[in-house]
Amino acid sequence: MKYTLKKAGIWLGFYVVLALFPLGLGIMGNLPASRGFALELGVALGFIGLGLLGLQFLYSGRIRQIAPSFGMDNLIQYHREMGIIAFLFILAHPIIIISADVDFLSYFDPDENLPRAVALIFVIPATVLLIASSLWRLRFGLSYEKWRLVHGVLSLGVLFVGAAHSIQVAHYLESLWKQLILGGVFVYFGYLVVHTRLVRPWLNLRKPYRVADVIAERGDSWTLELEPEGHEGKKFECGQFMWLSLGPTPFSMQQHPFSISSACTRRSLSVTAKALGDFTSTWKDIEPGTKAFLEGPFGSFTPVPGKNLFMVAGGIGITPVMSMIRTMHQRKDPRKVVLIYGNPDWEGVTFREELEEISRQIDLKVLHVLENPPEGWKGETGFVDIKMLDKYLPSEPESFAYYICGPKPMQDAAELSLRDLGIDWKLVYSERFQII
Repeated sequence: MKYTLKKAGIWLGFYVVLALFPLGLGIMGNLPASRGFALELGVALGFIGLGLLGLQFLYSGRIRQIAPSFGMDNLIQYHREMGIIAFLFILAHPIIIISADVDFLSYFDPDENLPRAVALIFVIPATVLLIASSLWRLRFGLSYEKWRLVHGVLSLGVLFVGAAHSIQVAHYLESLWKQLILGGVFVYFGYLVVHTRLVRPWLNLRKPYRVADVIAERGDSWTLELEPEGHEGKKFECGQFMWLSLGPTPFSMQQHPFSISSACTRRSLSVTAKALGDFTSTWKDIEPGTKAFLEGPFGSFTPVPGKNLFMVAGGIGITPVMSMIRTMHQRKDPRKVVLIYGNPDWEGVTFREELEEISRQIDLKVLHVLENPPEGWKGETGFVDIKMLDKYLPSEPESFAYYICGPKPMQDAAELSLRDLGIDWKLVYSERFQII
């Protein structure tokens, strides 16, 4: 899971090649006569936008061969930002072309070609809605399940129209072999959605779990204990996460990512979440025996062999940290662990008693940080900042790996502070599920 410049270079190079693939395919062989710089620029931006859109399906965060190179946090953030850039390229394509030659407005004329006009008119608002619903899902009042459905349908629609439009215009793709290659590549990108929505659930159907227990935790959080039914369970590393579906079938839009909070030495596993969203607020009412399906494991938020652990957690961001600590406890791991754990108040500190108990048995130092401390509190107060991290930074920082999970403001502050304190970025790992 170690981050390296070599891995980054390989995957980013691979990304650039694929992003430019439609453009490169178009300019292979004999080129048609130039129609002016502005028009050809608009065409080039359209090809690149199409390539970037297709790659959104590949770099969506569920490809196991890719995620370990960067971490789920980085991949999802990259997916989000590149989606915006792809949108800008796609939007610039018709604007520049029509500005260069107004006759291209005829492509949007239903009297000239109704299917083409409908498809192209669909793309712009569909792409706007795709980006807007991803950035402001909560403002639109979209549940996670409805957003997933909208996101998948619109993405496939825009991808199909873009590829079909490129082949239909055929100015640079007149040769049949070019059309077949481009079509084949984008059929594969579309299949990745089918694989995620249908193939993977079908595979998970043969490995069901059941809810063995529902446990109330501090901080208005709940833990689901999940037991495998008819199989040995999924192997995972502490700190990883699974996509969870509850109910009789895995073919559901109700699929959410949750960090595993249990030790990775168990056949069963547990996930813990705060009762905040539409899904997690129902956990307290889940009946033991309810079927569950898990996809994964995913993520590279896992311990680095031979390194001590310096952890910064906020609120329910403690869950992957607990998986690591519980595993170290069961294995009697001698490594040092420093945990800076921020919470609004003392009563809501999830896993408070268990952390205290484990700290007596392994080399674990827990430092609680409270925004609203009780009367007589002698610990740290306020928010995690550079002064606090500097105060507790180990004397040999290079012997530690650094893990951050919690609310976005805390993570931003912790990441920048560790950088300013001279910590090697390759030793800093973070998880940001609030951007999923």
